[in-house]
Amino acid sequence: MLLPSFCSAADHTLSGYVEAGDRSQAEDFEEEESDQEYRFQNYHLKFTHKPSGLLSYEVSSFIYDRDYRSRDSLDNISRIFKAGGSYYLKKLKNNSLKLSLKLKYKEKRYRDSPSKEYDQVMFAPKLTYTEKDSHAIDLAAGVNNYDYTGDGTKDQLRFFSRLGAKKYLLEKRLLLASSYKFEATTRKSDGRQKNKNDLMLRLEYLFKNRLIHKIAARAELGQRDTKDDDARDEDFDYKHRRFHLRTESRLTEKIQTGLKFQYFKKDYLTADLDHSGFYVLGRLKYIMIPDADKTLYFNSYFERKDVHYSVKQASDYIKYSLLIKAVYNRKKNWKTSASLHGSFYDYEDKDRNRNRYYARYLFEKLLFQRVLRLTLNLKYKYTDNKQAADTEEQAARLAFRYNF
Repeated sequence: MLLPSFCSAADHTLSGYVEAGDRSQAEDFEEEESDQEYRFQNYHLKFTHKPSGLLSYEVSSFIYDRDYRSRDSLDNISRIFKAGGSYYLKKLKNNSLKLSLKLKYKEKRYRDSPSKEYDQVMFAPKLTYTEKDSHAIDLAAGVNNYDYTGDGTKDQLRFFSRLGAKKYLLEKRLLLASSYKFEATTRKSDGRQKNKNDLMLRLEYLFKNRLIHKIAARAELGQRDTKDDDARDEDFDYKHRRFHLRTESRLTEKIQTGLKFQYFKKDYLTADLDHSGFYVLGRLKYIMIPDADKTLYFNSYFERKDVHYSVKQASDYIKYSLLIKAVYNRKKNWKTSASLHGSFYDYEDKDRNRNRYYARYLFEKLLFQRVLRLTLNLKYKYTDNKQAADTEEQAARLAFRYNF
């Protein structure tokens, strides 16, 4: 006897990856001066389901295992479980009201630093009202609790709220967006900001010419915690400022260019990592084969980055980077890409000068009438140090996505 199906095809998605290899902190957050190398093993699994046009939910898990080469105090394993869902309280042709919910549980365990270990529980509901092609407003609030298992004096219970809005104007050619987040901690701890504010402003404009097709600007200002980023293994509060400007040009149907400028500044409450700087990046994309069934294009960019430190001035550096990438895509079948990337560092302390060279390869294949996608990523990095011994790093990721 066949059971009736109440879900259309591809209502369920199961995805995940396993990856392992070597990496350095400069690939995660380069400006922070620290460049510790570590070996990692990461695992991820995610399930998504849409029972109806009104309801959707997802659950996911992550495991991050890191073993640092020369800083054992940072060796750790993180286990993260996330769940979330959304339900449309109202869904009409031109407007909607959606209720969302996010849950997160994280435990971080250090091999040699038990006083740093903590469990995190986060709960955050959100309401979003959307007026089609006009505007959207969202309001979120929640609780974020950090329970330090080895040192109870460091426990943090935070309450936060966030208000966001965006508005389309001029036939959707102009987008204005902003958000404000306030977070309060129940008690003041040494080296911690009790109350945190975070403000974001964003503007995007689409032009009706090829020379400047799009311009986007974004400004951010506020206070944050390094624990907000799962890639960070340190535990500090800091103030940040960031301004980002980006332009896109479509000179012809086959040639696209872009420019980026970003200014950034961070001031740490207790760590001597205060720094500021900027980078400028120019990008070129050439589409050699723009067919409907297959595409071949080349990407390249050139970047200059300047970073200056308030305390560790010997860590000041200028970096030049160049990347060349080729991508070939047989649509509805397979995709492959290869890239070469070089970065050249000029430090204030000349003994720290180094050159880094990356080679990356990707292969992606669709199977079983495109319901299963398999992706293989390979990376090789060689660092030519002026004084220290040269190093090599390899990493691989195998990912899948199954729709059913």
